[in-house]
Amino acid sequence: MKQFRVILYTWCLLLLLGCGVLTIAFSPKEATASEFENRMLEAFPSHDAETVFSGEFALGMERYLSDRFIGRQKLIDLSDRIMDSLSLLSKEQKTKLAAMDTPLDAEEDLPEAVPDKPEVSPASSPEPVSSTPEPSPEINSEDAPAASYDSSPEPLAAEQTEPPEQPANLSEKPQSISSMARNPLINYDYRKDTNRDEMVSVNLIKHDGSKVKISEYRKWHIRDAANLFNRLADLLPKDGHMFVALAQRGEHVVQYTQALDQYAAYESEAEDYLEPLLKEKITVFRTMEILEPHIRSGEYVYFFTDHHWTTLGAYYVHKAMIESMGQKAAAYEDYKIIRQSKPYSGSNTKTVEHMLPKGTKDYVDMIEPSIPYDFYRVTDITELTPYPLNNPDANGYQAILWLNMRPWKMIRGYENTGRKMLLVCDSMGMAFAPFMLNYYDEVHIVRPHSTYYSVEQAGGTIKEYIDHYGIDDIYVVQSNFFTADLYRTELRKSIGDGK
Repeated sequence: MKQFRVILYTWCLLLLLGCGVLTIAFSPKEATASEFENRMLEAFPSHDAETVFSGEFALGMERYLSDRFIGRQKLIDLSDRIMDSLSLLSKEQKTKLAAMDTPLDAEEDLPEAVPDKPEVSPASSPEPVSSTPEPSPEINSEDAPAASYDSSPEPLAAEQTEPPEQPANLSEKPQSISSMARNPLINYDYRKDTNRDEMVSVNLIKHDGSKVKISEYRKWHIRDAANLFNRLADLLPKDGHMFVALAQRGEHVVQYTQALDQYAAYESEAEDYLEPLLKEKITVFRTMEILEPHIRSGEYVYFFTDHHWTTLGAYYVHKAMIESMGQKAAAYEDYKIIRQSKPYSGSNTKTVEHMLPKGTKDYVDMIEPSIPYDFYRVTDITELTPYPLNNPDANGYQAILWLNMRPWKMIRGYENTGRKMLLVCDSMGMAFAPFMLNYYDEVHIVRPHSTYYSVEQAGGTIKEYIDHYGIDDIYVVQSNFFTADLYRTELRKSIGDGK
């Protein structure tokens, strides 16, 4: 019996060793994105003398083999099915929890709570606050230097205070934002694109004209995104339009806002590279050109410690889009603005704390349309589950439009504008979406990311949703399309145009 156990243990050891050898031989050596786990899988560790003797190589190899183990995803799926079969939750309860039970991603933390029975009446929301609050960053130390960026939103100009007398007619062709010649990128195959080293940059411009590079994007990522945008535009009706806005991340904006005396301007080369690759029915908006005057005048358009823009920042971008069609945007004050009760430290706190006065915190204003509306989580294309528009129990930016709810959301209004829109976005779009209900009967929202959307979760492709609901226009509001492969990967799979 003892000899049998020795033989069994030996064969098990040899089997594991063989699996390890096969994993090392045939698995990718570079870090790759996992669409199932929403993270980068471990790269093969460096193996010089220093890492070997320090033990770093052994630890890296352990993580690598754990990530690349043969049949790993099947084992994870089997485990999920077993755990699911043992769960005491009903199918209905699981469906409710699925709306918010999402893994941590690189953009934001998880929400804190989900109501068991969503209340759909806007009247149950916290009391609205004045649309011109005067907060400032919380400072714990009297000796800390004052932030050079005043967080107090200034009142909007007088001409913005009157709402439109009737719904805007958005069937008109947008006014040209740029005169750049177009040579649309079609039938592009990212797998055959071997030119992957060229970059475009985001720069801060000093007063003497010199530039300080603060981030950069790979050109092939922009080419891939342009091809996907063109495919989306092809799904629209003849009079449909598409609008694209690249939202800068807050850590880059803070570098600018905290040193306005050193820099004359903020420059992004990404839009200049993207625009010529798009079809004529797609209009590109340069978000920093829109927001820069408001930043320099001290308005609170970006958080200090969070990587998102504020609802006021999203408002100004939406306003530029609406006015490009010759329409008048509703004033910021015309919306119901609900202040969160507590300030918070956001996703970028550790990254930017050296730039800010000690103790700096942010506040969140949740936006609700002033017109009647309903808000739904959408599954299987036609199954609508009502929710309140925002989740005030969540912390910080998490509260806005149920940030991590999946797979599809819809705000439905009753102004009979005759048009419907789809917002393709990352988390930046949550602050943007509520403003659009003044101009569309339905505002549909999808985050094409494997954590938040898939054809299986949604019960249909994006094309099927567009066809079913009769979408007229598409808005793309993104900060990660050119950096996170998972957004483009999911969008590529989910468009449903057969390409």
